[in-house]
Amino acid sequence: MPVETVNRNGDIYIDLQNVTTFKQVKEELEKKLRLLVDYQYGARVNIDLGAKSLTNKQVREIEDILLDYGLHWDKGSWTSPDDVVPADEQSAIPGGERVSHYDDTALLFRNLRSGQKFFSDGNIVVLGDINPGAELIAGGNVLVMGALRGMAQAGAFGDENTIIAAYRLNPTQLRIANHITRPPDGEVIMVNSPELARIRAGKVVIEKLKI
Repeated sequence: MPVETVNRNGDIYIDLQNVTTFKQVKEELEKKLRLLVDYQYGARVNIDLGAKSLTNKQVREIEDILLDYGLHWDKGSWTSPDDVVPADEQSAIPGGERVSHYDDTALLFRNLRSGQKFFSDGNIVVLGDINPGAELIAGGNVLVMGALRGMAQAGAFGDENTIIAAYRLNPTQLRIANHITRPPDGEVIMVNSPELARIRAGKVVIEKLKI
């Protein structure tokens, strides 16, 4: 397989087996990403690190580099033991539905302005607003205790049991795993109650959040 390729599904393969230090891993990754053309925003990246092991901090550094290019690390090909979340470890939401459970939760006490991005392996809870042009990407679930008017993604690593909830849900785009939805162009939706987005029958659906 070539050192870096984009397959017919838009997934990207990058070979970093032959580099030795973590500094070289980052440098080579940046170099290969700059050379990529015709890739899709939000595509998954398979990074072949061989037998290398990384700390959680190093994993997050790589994820930050990929996020700058609008890409996500496909950890199905390389997984740190600390990042494994059992598929059947779930919790309930109002109404008896099930959602995936993640131990790590990032808590933001601020608004995200246009052009700002925030990423977390686990859940994200925001005590503030996500403004148009801002991006929120979570490996787990997303909860915004304010207005969600930008882009939000839950289940960034492919978990379709994750959810996105907001006190005022009026996004430019929502993504759950590989499913994407956005409001029709020019349509203004007035939201007066908390809402929840999740996957039903292979589609993103939005429902009132019953508390």
